[in-house]
Amino acid sequence: MKKSVLFAAAALAAMASGTANAAPTDGVLSDTASTGTLDVNVTVVPMVSIRGLDDVSLTIDAATIASNFGSTSGISQFCVFSNADAAGSYKVTVNGNAGDGLGNPYGLNGAATGTQLNHTVGYYDAAAYNSIAADFMRPGLQFSMENTRDGQARATDLDCTNAGGQNSSLRVTVRNSEALAALADTYTGTLSVVVAVP
Repeated sequence: MKKSVLFAAAALAAMASGTANAAPTDGVLSDTASTGTLDVNVTVVPMVSIRGLDDVSLTIDAATIASNFGSTSGISQFCVFSNADAAGSYKVTVNGNAGDGLGNPYGLNGAATGTQLNHTVGYYDAAAYNSIAADFMRPGLQFSMENTRDGQARATDLDCTNAGGQNSSLRVTVRNSEALAALADTYTGTLSVVVAVP
């Protein structure tokens, strides 16, 4: 009786863990047919990918300053894939040269003058950028995002084909006060957008 209880407990534990106990079986010698069996187990691990980022190029002149309501911006739309859950959840960090450490966390370097032009970066986890709902990014800080924001479908391939090719957006903004304080030059820098499993 004691052995029966132990065997039953072991069987229940195996069922609870979802682990198959059956070993592959061999078929018997037969004149007609012989059948062997095996279990198949596939594990799909959480994965993320980012594709389709476009460079942002801005020209700020007198006409731009006069008509841009305080700042000049450029947006890059792209695809983030995540299979972590049904929402396509992921973490994102945007790294780059440090800005003034206050309202302009990022900076660009002047090619001729060697001076710096500070700017901001906003990130929104939908293709249509929303300046109100977007996160104000800072180098080294990680934010939680998802594929299904604003009713989007979770990306089911690395190019977001089922979601129109894009499901995320990033905006680079240079305030007029920063542009006017800067020397005339071409300012450049690289932003690294790092997506990670949650």
